[in-house]
Amino acid sequence: MADQLTAAQQEAVEHIDGPMLILAGPGSGKTRVVTHRIAHLLDHGIPAYRIAALTFTNKAADEMRVRLGNLAPGQDVWMGTFHRFCARLLRRYASMVGLQENYSIYDTADSKRAMKRAVETAGVSTSHTSPDQIAAVISRAKNRLVGPEMMQGQSLRANETVAAKVYPVYQQQLLTANAVDFDDLLFHVARLLRESPELRAELDGRYQYIMVDEYQDTNLAQYAIVRALSIDYPNLAVTGDPDQSIYGWRGADLNNILDFEKDYPNVKTVRLEKNYRSTPNILRAADQLIRHNTRRKNKRLLTDHEEGAPVVMRMYEDGYREADDIADQIVAAIATEGCRPRDFAVFCRMNALTRSLEHAFRSRGLPYQIVNGVEFYQRKEIKDLLAYLHLINNPAHDVALLRVINVPARGIGAKTIERVRRFADEHRIPLLEAARRVDEIDTLPARSATKVRQFVEMFDRLSVKATAALEDLVLYLLDETGYRKHLEKHSVDEQDNSPLANIDEFVTATVEFDRQHPDDGSLEAFLEQVALVSDTDAWEESNDRVTLMTMHAAKGLEFPRVFIIAVEDDLLPHYRCKEDPMQVEEERRLLFVGITRAEQWLQLSCCKRRAVRGDMKPVVGSPFLMELPREEMRFIEPEESNRFFDAPDEFDYPDSWDLPAADPEPEDDLCQLPPEERLQEAKAKAKPAASIPAALTTAAQLLGGQAETDRVPWTAFKKGMVVTHAEYGDGKIVKLTGRGPKCTATVDFFDGSSRAFRLAFAKLTPVDVDG
Repeated sequence: MADQLTAAQQEAVEHIDGPMLILAGPGSGKTRVVTHRIAHLLDHGIPAYRIAALTFTNKAADEMRVRLGNLAPGQDVWMGTFHRFCARLLRRYASMVGLQENYSIYDTADSKRAMKRAVETAGVSTSHTSPDQIAAVISRAKNRLVGPEMMQGQSLRANETVAAKVYPVYQQQLLTANAVDFDDLLFHVARLLRESPELRAELDGRYQYIMVDEYQDTNLAQYAIVRALSIDYPNLAVTGDPDQSIYGWRGADLNNILDFEKDYPNVKTVRLEKNYRSTPNILRAADQLIRHNTRRKNKRLLTDHEEGAPVVMRMYEDGYREADDIADQIVAAIATEGCRPRDFAVFCRMNALTRSLEHAFRSRGLPYQIVNGVEFYQRKEIKDLLAYLHLINNPAHDVALLRVINVPARGIGAKTIERVRRFADEHRIPLLEAARRVDEIDTLPARSATKVRQFVEMFDRLSVKATAALEDLVLYLLDETGYRKHLEKHSVDEQDNSPLANIDEFVTATVEFDRQHPDDGSLEAFLEQVALVSDTDAWEESNDRVTLMTMHAAKGLEFPRVFIIAVEDDLLPHYRCKEDPMQVEEERRLLFVGITRAEQWLQLSCCKRRAVRGDMKPVVGSPFLMELPREEMRFIEPEESNRFFDAPDEFDYPDSWDLPAADPEPEDDLCQLPPEERLQEAKAKAKPAASIPAALTTAAQLLGGQAETDRVPWTAFKKGMVVTHAEYGDGKIVKLTGRGPKCTATVDFFDGSSRAFRLAFAKLTPVDVDG
């Protein structure tokens, strides 16, 4: 084991007792350190059940589990996210917070519906706020461990006063529904550990060796949990990097890692500074950028890799040109350099910026994936099935019942549902219980009562299957509810996105779950797994597609070639952050994270103009670009000849960029030569033409599709190249405008004529200069 580790890594691995802070720079092998340290603890006789490794993503936990399986096979060490760890504890101690063991975890959509109902029940005015804003205030309160009673006793602003009135109603509705939201998983466990010394001591003794990954991203509730579990046995080892703290907007507290050495004065601090991922050019750009932050712990970024290509800073006329050029670069690299689509990733500040990229990729047949792991589970048909399963697992799940009581249509209308809801509120019982007592609702017509009673009877038949294998339960559910027939009748098959295809994919997921959990699988466990899925869970390295994602989602990943688009003021840093220097520092850390995902090659880009809400508006580059090592970077300005429309004549470059002047165009004296000598002279001056296979026109064709044999791709043509045309003979390209299907070449033929051609249709052929 030792020969695989650096001296610093070995130092961290061999530390056993007492607190330890591992400051791990990007790509420094921290996962290797954590898994080797766990194996070292096991080798020294520490039982696996005494160890817990807490991560921030399911992917990180899965990777650790696989690596540990290779180092110490058969050892059942608990590894998982904070939320999964707390969900596990809460199952065991649910009664201490007023829940049952089969409680449900509301996803974001369920929480919004519950919040809307709580706002209505509380009877507050939302003229100056909204349910979403109220939810955000309550979420922040929970992350600060502020309960409903404590919040009402604080000095509050106007919108917080409204939230304080809704908070207790919302929490009571969650308890009545035997449910929690994401924040509650941490909130309830942190309060239990604080209010029950006996339980705290019991769990501290159980988990005597705790490791926390990405400690810089912990919030106050997470901090309180690991502190409470490390009092009697302070063997807390945290791994993190203050320079990669990018989740302050959702409660992460950078002070947790900055003050760790104050919290544990006898801490051992280890710095992992050797980078195994990126080239020196990329690391120097990242290092020089992040040194402008003040709240950090100094460290170096070192690597043994070769220098690599310079970091590219490219300016485009507009976002469409940016997308087209990135797509073209990827297509060309696939054609000429042996790259695959999976080698490329495009990062942005927000998902909305991927739309032009999607269009550019589709038009070239370039396969891509947008990383959003929760997207599949937010599709209507999947949400419907999950609602049925939630209701079977937890009959008090009101949000689930409201979703499926009339899906497929059963003749249970909105008025009927409202009367059932009113009865439930008056008697403080779940909606399903109110539905069982439908005969007591005097205001309900007999026909409506019959429909509700039939729904309850169907639910009881489903409940009988609750303990069956998950696949059997879902297949029975589809048949008993008539949901599959409902989709067959109303769905339009739209390739792989059809509802029926999604249902089949969901059934496949249940089969896989049953296979992975032959002994301990349960409906409850499956629903918990789905509820805690994260954005990056859907990303698969084996998928041969270009990856589009936000820089927040890119945390923990790496790619050979990375494009970071829209590095522009008001986007990065975001305009909402610019008034707070600490938030600007977090935005700088976000760019740092994006840069350090790149292994071999990196391009940053900005535009002169970008479409904002449908309007093309002028923009300027991010001030962060001034903080990069510009003397080492390659700057590329937009070509004026490639404009689709009039743009500002000048771009507002920061003076300190010190951009190099463009090389002057060589004087072209071909027109002074006799016609018969022009071709030979032009061939001598022309740029090579044969770098891209002439028969391939799209990325799909490069990857194995059918190719046109009579047309050369427009990416093969360059200014100054000699070409030939069946009708007009030989000539030289003197101008290129447009991109993609609109790319147009102006050719001066050696017979004295000049013509413009749309390259997508013209039968121009590059002349082999060596021929």
